[in-house]
Amino acid sequence: MENSFPRFAGLRKALRFAVVSTVLLMLLPVTAIAGNAVKYALCDVRVVYIYEDPRTVDWPAVYYLNDMFGCRVDLVTAEERSRVETVSQGLDTRELYSHTLCLPGSDSSAALTLLKELFFERLPDIVIFGDDGADPLLNVVKTGLLQLTGPEQRLFNILKVYRKFDPGSDPGDSRGHVVLNGRELQKRYRDRMALELPSLFPRFDPGDYKVERIIRYRLLENVLDTVVADDNFLSGLSPLRVAELIDSLLEPGPMKSTLLQQAKKFISYFNASRLSFGQRQVTFIVDGYRELTQLNRHERVIADMPEFQAYLRRLLARAERAALGAVGVSWEGEIILRDSPHGPRLKFVASVSADGPREVELNGFYFHPYWDTVSVALESSPIMIAPHQSFTKEFLVDIDRSYLSGETPASLEFSVQVAYGGIPLTFTSELPIWQSPNLSINFEPDFHFVKPFPGLEVDRVVSNLNLKAVITKPYDYSGVAQLNLQTPTGLFAGAYRTDVQLEKGMLTETVRIPFTISNLFELGIQTQTIELLIDKKLVAADTGYIRVASCDIPDTVKVGFLPDSLGLLEDVLRMTEATYRPLTDRSLITADLEAYNVILIGSGSHRDYASLRLMKGRFEDYLRQGGSLVLFGQPEDWPGEILPVSFVPTSEVLTQDEITNRIPEARVLGRPYSISQKNLLSLFFRKQQASPAVISPAEKVLLTPKEATLLSVSRIGDGQIIFCGLPLLEMVTRLDIDAIHLFANLLNY
Repeated sequence: MENSFPRFAGLRKALRFAVVSTVLLMLLPVTAIAGNAVKYALCDVRVVYIYEDPRTVDWPAVYYLNDMFGCRVDLVTAEERSRVETVSQGLDTRELYSHTLCLPGSDSSAALTLLKELFFERLPDIVIFGDDGADPLLNVVKTGLLQLTGPEQRLFNILKVYRKFDPGSDPGDSRGHVVLNGRELQKRYRDRMALELPSLFPRFDPGDYKVERIIRYRLLENVLDTVVADDNFLSGLSPLRVAELIDSLLEPGPMKSTLLQQAKKFISYFNASRLSFGQRQVTFIVDGYRELTQLNRHERVIADMPEFQAYLRRLLARAERAALGAVGVSWEGEIILRDSPHGPRLKFVASVSADGPREVELNGFYFHPYWDTVSVALESSPIMIAPHQSFTKEFLVDIDRSYLSGETPASLEFSVQVAYGGIPLTFTSELPIWQSPNLSINFEPDFHFVKPFPGLEVDRVVSNLNLKAVITKPYDYSGVAQLNLQTPTGLFAGAYRTDVQLEKGMLTETVRIPFTISNLFELGIQTQTIELLIDKKLVAADTGYIRVASCDIPDTVKVGFLPDSLGLLEDVLRMTEATYRPLTDRSLITADLEAYNVILIGSGSHRDYASLRLMKGRFEDYLRQGGSLVLFGQPEDWPGEILPVSFVPTSEVLTQDEITNRIPEARVLGRPYSISQKNLLSLFFRKQQASPAVISPAEKVLLTPKEATLLSVSRIGDGQIIFCGLPLLEMVTRLDIDAIHLFANLLNY
């Protein structure tokens, strides 16, 4: 019986660099890869940069710290979400990480909990506040971060706190300032930014990034005993403190002298490698790595120092990365589990390649079972691999079924013993006992609003409501998945498939879940969660949001629409129960537009409708006969001569206080639903991107500081063009009640 056990994803690139940047690093020579890794191994300083938006991050300063000194940089921001969690991404080989703290409002306890989880291993040394201090969520994060340094003694604590500032608006004291040439640093790190930032922030385009010429940071706090003023962020701080920590933590004696000597040799060898080239550089790196591994083997000496143990593990991992890059050893593997008449058989496919300047000698592959103290030699005879050659072999390992299905956090561990130039090295990699298949599940869409239920004395109201969950899987994956839906009080799921057969040859599987709402359903935004399980183990989950909201559009209103580029318009229309129909490019020219009371033009739709450029005359006739044209915010490449009015889209970053209401009693804000401007613009409590436009003629309701229009009505004949440059559909996806009501007002105007 084939594939009766979960298939184990193998040790793919387990001893290589991080997956995100592997492709980039393969373009570099081995010495360049090793050189970068050596730089990061010689620095243990961790920096946290608090930011509000990727476009406002001081990237030259971030790369200055990361590239000039080798600091690990963690970029931290916060978003308002109902689910408390941390979403992280990273470039391990570049020591760059981004973390988004999802918080339910300005909850200091939730922020402190997430920060403790994020920095449980050790606290950062330097904290930089890169935002303007106006975001209440980030202010909670800053306060919580500084609270982590409590009265208890920790090996690592926050030593310095900096804040970016403008000397024109905040001159203050010039002592402790760090001044950087932003333009020069941007030129220096332009290539790295272009290659790496899209991996951390997919929606951020480094090509549009602009930086100030001179960037200044003020030193807010400094616990170091430094007398001189700082000339850079690391002034008074040692880049690598392994020798200092050993000296301060251990009592005087032979063991302390031995460990101290090994630490100093490691530092000396790695420093020497940065001044060397070719084979001499490789030798220094290998010698330094060997000294560090010898130091790390004295586990009994540091057994009662967990923070120092974690520190050494990270240091050893960075040094191992440098050693692997120097000798040019790459390891790829795959673990496949198959059933047999004699029980489960584990097949380990190992591939080792020598990409360095010299041959590599393999002295053995070993399997280290977590349930036994004896290692299993998979291959113990020496094997020579010539430069730029590879060795691949399959190994069969007998494993009892209970060790693979048992609930245990242990891992399957494999190691390879390598001799390079006569110097023995051991590299180890681990694989979890059960590694989940590459499956995901998502609500489509992940938001839902339903109209209020009638005030009846019944426990639930039957209506045509359903949720849609989409399972995404690899093309060749097959098996049975279980679904578990958790609903809020008052929402009842109907009959749906709880066991879903996933077939080969399909990339997605859709499950529709009917549901009803009862009068027990609470007001406000409620959450529902769907879990995807394989063999009763959770592999994926998604959270959807639902609320009760009025959005009545009479059956007599016929809606035609041109979809927006994100598909949100159709999702929202489906929830309103309006009578709607998508228009095609051909129907713009040939269809009877008078059949529709309202025509909606979604954001960016002109890119998919070539005929839209020919519609000026037809739109004018449609409007004069009483039709209503609703236009959402458009990108700046909107072609002219489409509308019978002058319409030029722009783009602005705005806050709530910068938006002006010229006509407080405007009908579009009062009928049939009365809109609270304060609640409607609550999304703009911090800077947000909007898509206003310059329109003429128009009755301008909401305006930006540059006199561009965010909400307006242009009357033509018996009809009108209504423009909304607010990110209205995105606001509806957040289930903003006033955004939902405004959407209904636009269609009922």
